[in-house]
Amino acid sequence: MRECLGVDLGNVIIDHVGFGTTPEFFRAGDYDVIPPVPGVFEALRQLHEKRFGGNMFVVYNATDIADQKIISWLEAHDFFNKTGISRHQVRRTLNGRNKWSVCEFYKATHFVDDRLEVLSYLVGKVENLYLLRPQAQEVEQYRDFLPHVTQKETWREILQVITV
Repeated sequence: MRECLGVDLGNVIIDHVGFGTTPEFFRAGDYDVIPPVPGVFEALRQLHEKRFGGNMFVVYNATDIADQKIISWLEAHDFFNKTGISRHQVRRTLNGRNKWSVCEFYKATHFVDDRLEVLSYLVGKVENLYLLRPQAQEVEQYRDFLPHVTQKETWREILQVITV
């Protein structure tokens, strides 16, 4: 079976937590100034070139307004050139935190997210689940799923466990 890597967008690629994005900033601020998560572009490029090739995708849940800001952010940060991930491999979902339908479409074998709740929907469906930079309160709420995921704090650590 061909391997496929799926990656969430918010707090996995776009660093909302590190930047301190607030609802007010989201509405009125320049979304493009929010930085990427440290090391994400380099890590995705390596994973693209050395392990998964074109078999990678990014998925996010967003409103129409957020969708426009996200696409602008990806373009402003030269995401597609820096990572090798193509535009048609970035998918918006309206299914809330349940990203299974997109993972099923791409036949994901690996998935990275910052929310344990999201990964809980994928347990038993996606073989390799990675929890990146989670928030402690959310982890506590969904702690029963921790044995099913590999938890890491940096993209460098993700690269170490997803050997390239």
